[in-house]
Amino acid sequence: MMRSILLLFAFLFSVDIAYSETFLFKDGRSDYFIVVSEEASQSERTAASEFQCYVEQIGGVKLPIIRQPKPGGKSVYIGYHPVLGKLANVLRPADDDEAFTYRTIGGDLFIYGGKSRGTMYGVYSFLEQQMGVRWYTSTFTKIPKMGKFVLSELNHRESPAISYRLDFFYHALRDEAWRAHNLLNTNHMPSNGKYGKYSACWGIHTFEKLISPSDYFTRHPEYFAVYKGKRSDKTQLCLSNKEVCNELISNLKKVISRNPDYWCYEVSQNDNRFPCECAACTELSKRYGGHSGALLWFVNKVAAEIKKTYPDVYISTLAYQYTRQAPSSSIKPADNVVIRLCDIECCQAHPLDVCEKNKAFVRDMNSWKRITNKIYVWDYATGFRHYLLPFPNFDVLARNYQYFCQSNVIGILEEGAHNAPWSEFSELKQWLVAKLLWNPRQSTDSLATLFINDYYGPAAPSVQRYYDLCRRQVTPGKHFDVSIEWNTELYNKQFITEAEKLLKKAHAVSRDKETLRRINRLAAQIHYLQLRRNTPRSLTNGTARKLLDIIHSDSTIVREMNGDINRLMYDLGYH
Repeated sequence: MMRSILLLFAFLFSVDIAYSETFLFKDGRSDYFIVVSEEASQSERTAASEFQCYVEQIGGVKLPIIRQPKPGGKSVYIGYHPVLGKLANVLRPADDDEAFTYRTIGGDLFIYGGKSRGTMYGVYSFLEQQMGVRWYTSTFTKIPKMGKFVLSELNHRESPAISYRLDFFYHALRDEAWRAHNLLNTNHMPSNGKYGKYSACWGIHTFEKLISPSDYFTRHPEYFAVYKGKRSDKTQLCLSNKEVCNELISNLKKVISRNPDYWCYEVSQNDNRFPCECAACTELSKRYGGHSGALLWFVNKVAAEIKKTYPDVYISTLAYQYTRQAPSSSIKPADNVVIRLCDIECCQAHPLDVCEKNKAFVRDMNSWKRITNKIYVWDYATGFRHYLLPFPNFDVLARNYQYFCQSNVIGILEEGAHNAPWSEFSELKQWLVAKLLWNPRQSTDSLATLFINDYYGPAAPSVQRYYDLCRRQVTPGKHFDVSIEWNTELYNKQFITEAEKLLKKAHAVSRDKETLRRINRLAAQIHYLQLRRNTPRSLTNGTARKLLDIIHSDSTIVREMNGDINRLMYDLGYH
């Protein structure tokens, strides 16, 4: 009797729970409408349309989009709605607020944030975090299938850790939808379309753009730097020359007038180490505490003039190579000047704030922090001499971003293989960068495992072991930077042997053409390494042929396809 009573209570309890569950959809049916107000922004309308589309793909039901909630109906509100203010006393967010909230109230779902991008980020985060949609690459989005979705009690809010987030990888730069889905907000060019307004900083190494040697050197050689007693068009500008400053300001105003949508315009040194050594520039450097002080004196003058015409515009400059160290004098960046601090010389194997080789950078960061609150970091995530070499910096990404956040930087540009369609682990790395720029407190390894499992399918276990193998090559005594070479101790014989075995296993279990292509891109790392380490042997044992077959079949151009590889392709019949 007692057992029967307990079973009855258990049954009644389970029925009660079943009836209390709220389903966004179940068995291809839904009682919900998507509510988007008349005042919604373009990005909010895009987000609502995509929410409708993804829910239909996931659950097989298309939720109608309406402008006003139906009395007694169930609603998914996308974008701030006055109903929210009445129910929860929530104020309308600022239009440019990128923070978002998704929450349930009385069976309704509210997703809202700033009109420009915040609401949109909230919709994409709900789809990812609650429904499992993930935008891994430009060509691969994971969309799960569900028979039902229980809308549980939610009250979740997020905001970005970094204000300006630029994922400087090839496909990230070229795919606006991928950037929006992965919560990035800047690019190398501004845009204002279906995904809202995206900002950009105009130019890099702009002395040669604003005072072009081809236009000016013949007529005005005095505009250019004296280096080792000689003026040259392959150097920097002569910063002490008043005409240089006036001409540059005039040209920059034309740039701003023709390109008004950038948040920042750069006035920065060319990509060489030849600053002006004339007597006047030498005196400037002494007076203002080094080359960075002389540059800052010049940039401040430009910024002051630009501010008169464009009060809301920022002027940026580089703290790079010979100007990376902050000036030792009392000069400070003007309030409309942004310092783009570059760590190109640093060890990328270990976190910036703990590695002995990075002490000088930490010192420079601290020095700049004392004189400005507008530091924008230019960080690096690949080896620029060999895009195909493994570059196992995975463990420093989140840690470095956390360090930058603690230093109150306003933005991070993470530069990868921006001019090559693929490189070592580029698909995984550009996705990791996007996720960690938004929230660097996430686990890199957990994110990487998600990606590997979904992207490589049955080959994932072997790829995971290859990823772990690459990470294990980094030890406290092994350092590398963006100039990493193929003959570093990082790539020893044991590593190559084990990596080749793992990738062969991955290849053996890959059945479809697309997965094989993805595995081949990983295998190209090891084949390239073998070719570089022992070219004659690579030619005779077939690894060179394998590498070139992969390159040829992928129909893409990578930076390594020049010089000896180009000649090798010709010798092997690829013209």
